[in-house]
Amino acid sequence: MLVFLLKRKRFLFSALFLIVLFTGSIIHTVFNDGEISQVKFHTDKKGNIIDSPPYPPLTEFFFGSERYGYDLGQIVLEGAKWTIGVTFIVVIFRMVISIFLSSFIYSLNNRMYNGLKTIFEPFSVVPQTIIAYFILYSVLWMPIDGFPQPFWQRAIFETFILVIIAIPNLTIHLSSEMRLVKQETFIEASKILGSSKLYIFFKHIIPHVYEKWILLFGQQFIQTLQLLAHLGFMKLFFGGTFVPYGGPIEEPPHSVSYEWSGLVGGNISYLYNDQWIVLVPIVFFITTAICVALVNDSFKDYFQNKNVIQLKKNVK
Repeated sequence: MLVFLLKRKRFLFSALFLIVLFTGSIIHTVFNDGEISQVKFHTDKKGNIIDSPPYPPLTEFFFGSERYGYDLGQIVLEGAKWTIGVTFIVVIFRMVISIFLSSFIYSLNNRMYNGLKTIFEPFSVVPQTIIAYFILYSVLWMPIDGFPQPFWQRAIFETFILVIIAIPNLTIHLSSEMRLVKQETFIEASKILGSSKLYIFFKHIIPHVYEKWILLFGQQFIQTLQLLAHLGFMKLFFGGTFVPYGGPIEEPPHSVSYEWSGLVGGNISYLYNDQWIVLVPIVFFITTAICVALVNDSFKDYFQNKNVIQLKKNVK
């Protein structure tokens, strides 16, 4: 499989982009202590200010600067570990928990299974963004006297909520796929031969659904990125939204970390004047989602190619 994937340029480019971006963010934090380069202003020989931030791209910095003169490229790089890392962790827990639960649910009788589907139905109707917003607002929006909880507690709580809100729909989806395989004739034949439920699950069910699990991982990754972006537009940033009470009127709420949804949502007011401040993190958001989609597409090509080869062998 690895050889097949490495021959696909879209997989190679996409995987390298994600790995380099995430690794570069970790290296920047470890070896540079997360410090961001800053140019406050330019003066002439007499000390008069002749230029001040924000600086456009390709001037002081390649991606330009934000309103205080900090390098926007370094800010995005610093936030990559949060955006990509948290999304990866959320999806891992979503998939593991849902697979575990669906392995029990899929074998229920129709009455009980349909009852569970009825209970979980509201989670597929109400957008996850709305559910997450109402649960997270009281924790992530900074009160006037500051956050009562430290950053790590808020981050863990948000991660937990982002995982839990997807479990009902994802579990029903995975169990439905398993139930389709369960209806196949070879499953019935295996039961007649005396196979146990555990043997059937590992020997017959998993081999027929694991490819869909891998593809679903990429889809959930993109969905989680979108959820973070939506929360960012609603001013709820990962780990907490810092609200400058009593500060300058023009200073909007901003993220306590450099994760990308905070960079977008906190700077959305600059979209009409200094567009690059918002567009740079948006471009990285979109590029990351495209790279994940291309990786997913490469896996899909591999599975299709493998199935075609297997079919030809069976025909012979």
